[in-house]
Amino acid sequence: MSHSSHKLSELRATLTEINQKLLTAIKDRRALVREIQQCKEPTQKPFSSYDSAREIELFTRMRNDLLALNETELLAFSLLMEAHAGAPELYPAWSSGVHLLEAPQSVMHKLNPLLVKLLSPASFDALKLTTHFSFLRSI
Repeated sequence: MSHSSHKLSELRATLTEINQKLLTAIKDRRALVREIQQCKEPTQKPFSSYDSAREIELFTRMRNDLLALNETELLAFSLLMEAHAGAPELYPAWSSGVHLLEAPQSVMHKLNPLLVKLLSPASFDALKLTTHFSFLRSI
């Protein structure tokens, strides 16, 4: 086996390990979100799992790591949050544009708008938010 072949095999093995850790982390995250939801008081209000103050706090703490991601990676993160929190019933389905007056036209439109607000204020300002989600402008 040549040096480059051996190196390629090592890199692929490391990638496989990382992929396994990522899948395990996703499953662990899903279970933890469910446990958190069970601890909350039951409510019939729409999007009962959505806490904008908590999210802006989380995203602010994670800002540097989030800035290191490209748009597609940010979308994957945002989709993971949606799926685990119970979109579209318990949590807004940002990816489908529930917060927008018109259908999403770009990846930025499909992201959690608070992520957009933190990482790209100009893109956030350009969002055409529905009346229901206009409160996000004052956060």
